[in-house]
Amino acid sequence: MTRRTINLYFLRRYVVSFISTLIAVFALTYLIDMIEVSRRGASQDVSFATIATISALRVPAFIEQAFPFIILFSSIFTLVSLNRKLELVIARAGGMSVWQIIAPFALGSFLIGVLSVGLYNPIAAAAQAQSARLQTATAGVVTQSNDRSPWLRQTGKGVESIIGAKAVSDGGATLGGVTAFIMREEGVVSERIDAAQARLENGEWVIEDPLVTRVGSPPVRESRVTIPTTLLPEFIEQRLANPDAISIWELGGKIEVARSLGYNADAFAMRFNALIARPALFVAMTLVAATVAVRYTRLGQSSGTIVGGVAAGFVLYVITFLAQALGSNSVIPAVVAAWFPVVAAGLFGTTILLHQEDG
Repeated sequence: MTRRTINLYFLRRYVVSFISTLIAVFALTYLIDMIEVSRRGASQDVSFATIATISALRVPAFIEQAFPFIILFSSIFTLVSLNRKLELVIARAGGMSVWQIIAPFALGSFLIGVLSVGLYNPIAAAAQAQSARLQTATAGVVTQSNDRSPWLRQTGKGVESIIGAKAVSDGGATLGGVTAFIMREEGVVSERIDAAQARLENGEWVIEDPLVTRVGSPPVRESRVTIPTTLLPEFIEQRLANPDAISIWELGGKIEVARSLGYNADAFAMRFNALIARPALFVAMTLVAATVAVRYTRLGQSSGTIVGGVAAGFVLYVITFLAQALGSNSVIPAVVAAWFPVVAAGLFGTTILLHQEDG
């Protein structure tokens, strides 16, 4: 058996393990999310088909966040399985070093990372954007776990107001689950407007069929209300939209537009750099998995050792999210926040493997 054949065999086993884990996680996530969405939309007139569709469109984005763990578990499962069948022992006896054994897994992780960024991410972003449109069509109520909404202060044609929304779509031009407060000159609220949707048209929010509550009067259902604004869709999207709902192929343009208008685009820049670093992060996860699953012991892999590897992967996952939070809030540069966890994990895995291989 040639080394090329062994590498292809290891790569095939790893890809099959990854696909199996991905399907299992997808099915479990979809079931849990659909139950949660059903619970939140129970008090609304939302059909089961709509809830199932919204959940199905949301799950790809959740899976994208879980990709590093899927890579970690797939690598551990595959290496442990090969070890138990003594296939890694045979490979080592044939003259393969630990680096040559890991190479197919690292290559597979890198290719999966490239595909997840270039192909899966646009699909997940498009699905999440469509989910946002459905949420705005259902007043954005079926996915909210609390009553708090992001708020924007705006002024237009001498009218000062505050508007909040539970969902945003169409590049910031459509809001769902809208609540707006109209202010008097002295800053006192004069009326409140609640509606399912608001559309930005020609410098004003157009709100159909709103419930208007004026100070000292009972709520009144009106056919149409407009609120003047000077806000641009780019600013609204930057403030309210989820960067995860934007494809990597669109992030660069949106970052440039936001910065050209003087807006803070750090959240989008952080997302862009995190996507660029994802293939390397997957390779780092594979190295971490190899530190606990490559060595052969006569009694098999110790459960404590494997748990330690999973714990190390979890710590890396937490550090990655903390770094992304810091980068999104301009505490540290986005490039540093994206690549620090990758470099740290890579050095950690390489150091442990060097110690195991050469002492």
